[in-house]
Amino acid sequence: MSLVRRPLALGILGLALLWFPRSARGQEPADTAPVDRDRGGLNLGIGDYGLSLGNSHRWTGVRINFQDREVERVNGVNLTLWTARRNGSAVVNGVAVGVAGPVAGKIHGVAVGLGGVVAEERLAGLSVGGLGVVSNGGATGIHLAGLGLVARRNLVGLSVAGLGTIAQRGMYGVNLAGLGTVAQGPMLGLNVAGVGAVAQGSMHGVSLAGLGTVAQRDMAGLGAAGLGVVANGALRGVAVAGLGVVADDGITGLAAAGLGVVSGNGPIGGVAAAMGAVESPVGVRGIAAAGLRVRSKHGDVTGIAAAAVTVRARDLTGLSVSAYNDVRGTQRGLTIGLFNSADELRGIQIGLLNRARNNRGIARMLPLVNAHL
Repeated sequence: MSLVRRPLALGILGLALLWFPRSARGQEPADTAPVDRDRGGLNLGIGDYGLSLGNSHRWTGVRINFQDREVERVNGVNLTLWTARRNGSAVVNGVAVGVAGPVAGKIHGVAVGLGGVVAEERLAGLSVGGLGVVSNGGATGIHLAGLGLVARRNLVGLSVAGLGTIAQRGMYGVNLAGLGTVAQGPMLGLNVAGVGAVAQGSMHGVSLAGLGTVAQRDMAGLGAAGLGVVANGALRGVAVAGLGVVADDGITGLAAAGLGVVSGNGPIGGVAAAMGAVESPVGVRGIAAAGLRVRSKHGDVTGIAAAAVTVRARDLTGLSVSAYNDVRGTQRGLTIGLFNSADELRGIQIGLLNRARNNRGIARMLPLVNAHL
């Protein structure tokens, strides 16, 4: 080789080595090789501002890349074609769009992915995922998912999912799901689910479900379900269910069910109606109507009670209409039925047969009318 050609050949070889990928030169595995995050990018702008084509790790403006990896921050528009790798610390402020879906630590703004949207720490703004939207932290704003939406902390805002919406902590706002809305903490706002709306904490607002609405603690507002509305605490407001409305610590407001309105340990107050039974061990107060019975075994029935078969109470104050009015304590008011019985009568009984145990002689059992005033 001539003296002129040799320096030219060496210069071309040196330039080729400078541009050749390091992983190929060192034969290091892709996951362990040193990574120059800006290598291979074409940046058109001044400093970190303008248009970036490639894996620039800090950029403001428009950034277009095939696959994000170890990005630090993007302010503006970030467009990626494939799902990111080792991108859990990235912060995107603005618009994040991905064919597979944007993945970052924090996304603030608009995030759209045909596959899904994933944030490792926080998701805020508008998020649209063809399959799912996932935040391993909290999620705030408007979130739309073809299948499922999951937040490992609080979910706040408007959320719509084809199958389910899940918050590992509280759920606040409007949540709509084809199957279920589930919060491991409290649920506050409007929740509509094709199958069930469930809160491990309290539930406040409007909750509608095809099968069941369940709160592990108190429920307040409007709850409606095709089968049951259940609160393991107190229930206050309006509750309507095809089968049953049940609360452990009492029901206050309006409750209507196909079979029963039942309180385990607290009173029922307001308006309660069921084709089967209205029952509370400690008291039924207000207006109660049932196809079978109204009963407070150890408490009082106060107000207006009507049942086709029986009204039973320890004490009765007000008006009771039933085939059998059974007062095991004191009756104050009026009972109308086929058979009326009171251990202590302080009112009037109207029926075919009327028994007042505190009356004397034949007045203890009289047809048509009995009284003790």
